[in-house]
Amino acid sequence: MSSLFTPPEADQEIAPPSTFELLWLNHRRAFLGGIAGIVALIVIGLGVLATSHSSRIASETLLSSASSDAALNEVISKYPRTPASADAMLLFAASLRDEGKIEESDVIYSRFAETFPSSPLVISGPLGRASNARVTGKTDAALSSYQQAAAAFPQSYGAPFALFSQARLLAQQGKIEEAKRVIQALGSQYPGSIATRAAGVSASGLRN
Repeated sequence: MSSLFTPPEADQEIAPPSTFELLWLNHRRAFLGGIAGIVALIVIGLGVLATSHSSRIASETLLSSASSDAALNEVISKYPRTPASADAMLLFAASLRDEGKIEESDVIYSRFAETFPSSPLVISGPLGRASNARVTGKTDAALSSYQQAAAAFPQSYGAPFALFSQARLLAQQGKIEEAKRVIQALGSQYPGSIATRAAGVSASGLRN
């Protein structure tokens, strides 16, 4: 006979485990392994970010003190894919042009465009090669590079300049009608740019 303090048998039944408890009992190793993996990824990610930040600071510091081609090359070789390396490559290519080393400069400009295809400065590669061709009197090569630059990177800061330079070279060759068409394209595509305002002066000269 049960006492007053003995609960009914129904109350003595053990409740079945919850869904969460079943999952934990059957898959706790997998859960723990997953958590450990997530923690490891977070640690690795933080390490990569810290290393990237440190490299960026070091590369910018080295670039700020670079005063020779050798120093620029050091930035490029030590920190090959940093923004500082991109700046160093453009400075190095321009320096080589000033020294009359046109072929070497072309190589660096091409290497820059290949290494930093997503850089907002990527158009500087073909623009640099166009400038190299222009200073050596290779007008057709310069025109081709300016055309390629404007067509390949129409949203870039340098696209209006590429069109303006193209029109100027065409005018110098006496190809006035072609130059006018390029200036018209410049005005319609980039109405507010500095190059367009400069081209307005050039166009008025072409009409005379």
